[in-house]
Amino acid sequence: MHNVFYTDKKKIWNDVGIFICIFNIIEVSYSQPKLSGCAQWNSHGITLADETVVGIEPKDIFIDRNNTIYVLDHDNGRIQMWNANSKTPMTIPLDYWLEYKGFFVSLDESIYIGHKDDGTIEKWSRNGTKSAVVMKFDDSCFALFVDINNYLYCSMINKDQVVKQPLDGITNMSIRVAGTGILGDASDMLTFPRGIFVDINLDLYVADYGNNRIQLFKAGQLNGTTVAGVDSTPSIALYNPTAVFLDADGYSFIVDTFNYRIIGSRSNGFFCVVGCSHVIGSASDQLDMPFSAAFDSYGNIYVTDTFNNRIQKFNLLTNISGK
Repeated sequence: MHNVFYTDKKKIWNDVGIFICIFNIIEVSYSQPKLSGCAQWNSHGITLADETVVGIEPKDIFIDRNNTIYVLDHDNGRIQMWNANSKTPMTIPLDYWLEYKGFFVSLDESIYIGHKDDGTIEKWSRNGTKSAVVMKFDDSCFALFVDINNYLYCSMINKDQVVKQPLDGITNMSIRVAGTGILGDASDMLTFPRGIFVDINLDLYVADYGNNRIQLFKAGQLNGTTVAGVDSTPSIALYNPTAVFLDADGYSFIVDTFNYRIIGSRSNGFFCVVGCSHVIGSASDQLDMPFSAAFDSYGNIYVTDTFNNRIQKFNLLTNISGK
């Protein structure tokens, strides 16, 4: 099923004393499909791109709401981009001498991308034009995310925290939104945080890599709740998760990296989506160090199968009960 647009409904009185409703449409730039409780995926993936296209050890992927696929080919200093109707990528050349890590594509198709070795964030267009350095954090960002209020989030693996800054330039001060800056497993701490996801309620999900869990930090709160991991309810054993992404109903999907699989959640708990043998490999139903993943608007899942040097697509098979 296709993406949904979120609505924020408000009631007000009109000038003749009748309630009317005003709907504010909340748009997001990424694909977040509506899935049923019985959704299933083909356990055998299709290789969308191999090393000749995405280089050695691809890590970061983004799919926008128009089903344009972006992959960061750090090996060759470029972003590879596919139109939904094309198998041939367009190339966005980056500054080859720089190493990049983590990127996000906004509603206006601006590409925000970080330097691997420091906290510099650049802004690029789809035509390959670098317009500016938009901000600089005090450490490199493992992952980036832009929320509906136009704040850019940076997951700092070396400082064990997540911070944000506004893209409108009203301040260049970072705001801490998760983690104390000291590694640990308390509710307000993180250990080597990796992938992040911010929903339309401004709730932050963090792949807390070193603590083998997914932490949820509600908007404005610095104490997190474990929503996946041995201390969650229901519990699930994760091994160094590197990414988390959500469907339209807020169910989480997790790149469980060292278990070589993708995990999903439903109202009745967790289930394995792909890589369910837990066996490392290069067969079509296996993964080797998956790193990030994303939905297209139809509910298909794309995975950066990093040590197999490929992008795997796992097709949604069923999405309606009984079909």
